[in-house]
Amino acid sequence: MTARSPASPNAVSLGPDHIYTARPLSSHIWMLVITFLALAFSLFVGFAFASSALPWTELAGLHLASAAVIALLCYWRGVKGYFVREYCVLAFGYLLCGFLGAAGSLLLVIVSILTRTDNWRFRDWYMALFPADHVSTAEDLYSQLLSGSRTVGPEHSVTVYTDLMQEAETDEKLAIVTLVARYFRPDFANVIIMAMNDADPTVRVLAASAKARIENRFLANVLKIQETIRKSPDNFDAKMALATLYDDYAFTGLLDREREVENRKMALETYEQCLRERPDDATPPYRIGRILNRQRDFTGAASMFEIALERSSNKQAIASWLIEANYNAKNYDRVHELIARHFPETTAAKNPVVSPFRLDSMAMWQKGSTE
Repeated sequence: MTARSPASPNAVSLGPDHIYTARPLSSHIWMLVITFLALAFSLFVGFAFASSALPWTELAGLHLASAAVIALLCYWRGVKGYFVREYCVLAFGYLLCGFLGAAGSLLLVIVSILTRTDNWRFRDWYMALFPADHVSTAEDLYSQLLSGSRTVGPEHSVTVYTDLMQEAETDEKLAIVTLVARYFRPDFANVIIMAMNDADPTVRVLAASAKARIENRFLANVLKIQETIRKSPDNFDAKMALATLYDDYAFTGLLDREREVENRKMALETYEQCLRERPDDATPPYRIGRILNRQRDFTGAASMFEIALERSSNKQAIASWLIEANYNAKNYDRVHELIARHFPETTAAKNPVVSPFRLDSMAMWQKGSTE
């Protein structure tokens, strides 16, 4: 991919290999040389006019010829990708205003040089993350973010958007907040929280509006499911959906603290009701255990995970949570027993359902138990 011209006087450029390069010293020297040349041309034409040394037609021709020379020089240097706006101002300013245009361009160049910065613009930084053969895909994603045509599906990670929020400019942050609010998932709450703490007030205002929209949508979904349960009290799936909804919004950090505490309480109560209705289902005790684990009730969480472990066909996934709860409850003998039973070979490749970090911890426990 060829290098793109910077879009602003202070912009940096990306080379053909997508490597950051600052404006070279030669670009500053050429800018000053061409500007001073324009000043010299304008002074010569002005002196000829003041001394009446040349007729009007020749003066006009001389000015147009010198303007053509300046324009060609500006084009020659402008295609290099540096000081593009300054060259445009110089070429048109000299043609239309003569000495005043050249003097104004000189002032603009001096200000541009004194205030220059090598900071990355967000777009240049974002595109530099991708190899040259993936740039078109990156540009498509960037344009989708700004146009609002991007969607957020279950396969998309929140890490991408939190990274973008740290480096983006105001326009990009506003686009990201709008996108996340439109396709909000509870694990995307950190993006909204980051926006609410942003230094730019416009981003904070939009984030507050997005937070209100998300909370209203949550309440609307609760009322909708509750109405379904009211019409069909034996609808187990609706009760599980309601409990899951409360569970999803129980620890986001986005809703009011009182609301999240209430969500945890309602999630536990609804899961317990589902557990009573279907005592052989492993999902309700597993979900209850997760909430209790987050609330640091490790003994209660361990008892729920024990129930889920007995009823689940996916033993390792439940056992990993049970091991964590027993470890936090300081029930180390049970930890050794569970690891030996469910994870005889603690390798991530043979246990794809469990986090590699947990498997590493289990491997250390196994080693300690054999010494």
